[in-house]
Amino acid sequence: MKKQRFQLIILIVLLLVFVGGYFGLQKYNKDAAAKESESTYTALNLGDDADITAMHVTNTNGEFTLEKDGDETWTLKEDATVDVDESKITTKLNSLKSITSDQVVEDYSDLADFGLATPAETVEITLSTGDTHTIKIGDYNNTVNKYYILVDDNNTIYTVNYIIKTNYGFSVDDITTTAEEDTTAE
Repeated sequence: MKKQRFQLIILIVLLLVFVGGYFGLQKYNKDAAAKESESTYTALNLGDDADITAMHVTNTNGEFTLEKDGDETWTLKEDATVDVDESKITTKLNSLKSITSDQVVEDYSDLADFGLATPAETVEITLSTGDTHTIKIGDYNNTVNKYYILVDDNNTIYTVNYIIKTNYGFSVDDITTTAEEDTTAE
């Protein structure tokens, strides 16, 4: 009798563990599905085939303009003798063709709170259609580990990862072809 009671208690405990595990797994799956369905906001979507013909950059390293001429070669407007590395420019521009964010700020009173009143980096691109887009890169938010950006001075501030900031905090020296790269290409 004692043995049967002990077995019954063990079976009840196991049943409770399994039922608790079932409901715990249900909640976990529900939370995971909710996280997957979180909104993604589009700050800028030019499409992969967008033809960017000019890029004006203002950052802590200065202010300069890159222009693409008829034969698809990028030149530095301020000094056409600079040998611009096409692959570096292409990489930077590709990061602008589609900018998405998982968080936005729409209710704010001052752009300075986000480092966007006088941003450290501003990029203005011109498309072959004549359309222009301006991306202002603001402060870093330590809580979400992202930067604030403002696109075309609309009323929505987006948070983006470090790639945008890294790609546009460059100097002219960072985008020129070095002598070592020239000899490697030959």
